[in-house]
Amino acid sequence: MISSRSRRRWKDCGWAALFIAPTVIGLYVFFIFPMLSSVYISLTKWNSLTAPEFVGLANYLRLFQDPTVYKELLNTVIFTLSAVPLIIACALLLANSFNRSGIGKGYFRTVFFLPYIVLPVVTAQIGMTLFNSRFGLVNRILALAGAAPIQWLTDPWLVRGVIVAICLWASVGYYAIILLAGLQNIPKHYYEACELDGGGAWQKLRHITIPLVTPQLFFGLVMATIGILKMFDYVFIFGKSNLYARESLRTMAYGIYELGFTAMEMGYASAEAMLLCALTLGITIFQNVAQKRWVHYS
Repeated sequence: MISSRSRRRWKDCGWAALFIAPTVIGLYVFFIFPMLSSVYISLTKWNSLTAPEFVGLANYLRLFQDPTVYKELLNTVIFTLSAVPLIIACALLLANSFNRSGIGKGYFRTVFFLPYIVLPVVTAQIGMTLFNSRFGLVNRILALAGAAPIQWLTDPWLVRGVIVAICLWASVGYYAIILLAGLQNIPKHYYEACELDGGGAWQKLRHITIPLVTPQLFFGLVMATIGILKMFDYVFIFGKSNLYARESLRTMAYGIYELGFTAMEMGYASAEAMLLCALTLGITIFQNVAQKRWVHYS
């Protein structure tokens, strides 16, 4: 006979399975199954209308011979190396200013966080309007200062800078709130001791603030890197009406979209998606290994 203790154990296991089943089923249906399907599709030639034709590693061999893929990879790296450090640094400075007591700090936290919840498409449209070469607000301000208008959206490097600035504006508030949570857990007597030793604002930031918020900095670094690596919306909006800008801005995420839904080369698009996935996974693993040298968990 089954003892009452065993019955309770089986009952507890049944309830546990019932509660975690939706999460597990969702994980398999929306993540693991599509991922495995993408791996298979990357080994085929498929236009999404006819049956897939297995071609082995042909799509991957084509990737390494395609100059467009190299351009997309280069743009993705450029955006990542330029935007991520800027976002994290500005978020830390912004969070440090939020952490100081003052009137209206809740209002400013809301103002800086709001762009994060706005759709990226809307954010990109706002950026295009601000930096429009003919009637944009930025050029109007420059005209008031006596400067000549700048062709922000036609020069390849200037439009990259505009996109980085929009990424900064759209996400710095989110990471600032995360870093603020870490700053508020730092005991005040650390700063008081630093002041007694004659330390100034720079010494406090370098020796107290930054070391004690490294877990939040690490989280922000990983999430910002992944977000920039898969950036698509800004490139799509900025390039939809400007072929020259689109070709100089195209990232791997945009290339995957164009191959899959414009050229209808689902197999080749999936192969590039696997390459982007491998790049993202490799960078994330490197960050997790490297964090042991600089992240301090209390």
